[in-house]
Amino acid sequence: MYQSTASLSRMAQAVAELSDAHCHLNLFDDPKAAVADAMAHGMKVILATGGSGKDNLQVSELTAEEIVFGIVGIAPDFAHSDARSVSSLHALVKANKKIVGIGEIGLDFKIAKTPSDIDVQREVFERQLALAGELELPVVIHSRGGFDEIMRLLDKHKMKRVMFHFFEGNGSDAIEVEKRGYIISVPPVENSKRREAIRAIDVKNIVVETDSPVVGKTPLDVKRSLEMISKIKDIGVEELAQTTTDTLREFFYI
Repeated sequence: MYQSTASLSRMAQAVAELSDAHCHLNLFDDPKAAVADAMAHGMKVILATGGSGKDNLQVSELTAEEIVFGIVGIAPDFAHSDARSVSSLHALVKANKKIVGIGEIGLDFKIAKTPSDIDVQREVFERQLALAGELELPVVIHSRGGFDEIMRLLDKHKMKRVMFHFFEGNGSDAIEVEKRGYIISVPPVENSKRREAIRAIDVKNIVVETDSPVVGKTPLDVKRSLEMISKIKDIGVEELAQTTTDTLREFFYI
């Protein structure tokens, strides 16, 4: 039976899978309601990400939700206060098969007040890179102002699977990420440098995120990221949604 182009487009939209590569689901007033609403609108994968010892425990609990997978780690802004929690990550991962990565971890030069602050961040970061290597898990990177140093440490620890969350690098940085087989995650915030980064690399090295509720309001705000990339890459939003979800599934083995 003949079907119009419009009809086929609606069918494609109905089956395209949405995914949120990075959100802080535990910070929502009602995380379960946020997940239910996302599922009702085509969301198939949500990566709930920790950053502190407390966040990590909450994230682990939230993986009980069907489409939710967990990322746990100690972020740079908790490097001083929660460094001891790094030692508990191994047991947390081993106890929950739906924890699929270590993150968000990295360096944040913008919040460091002294060189010793960076030293602490670096020490906590390297401990977690070593742990990720031991557990054979990918890492989710938080990078502000420390891209070159982060890349050096990733090389040092021979990291193979790396996702740069809320990528803030330029086109040249994105190409360096792509050369290593890493991926970038694009938030629903458009600027010239982000457009340059998206333009510079293959769409198969890009996933989308909301960083909600900190940046986006809900996981469904990935649609704004998809629309941005769609314009730059001249790819349909539905096709792009499926491609980014496929990339996310393959990258995290989910």
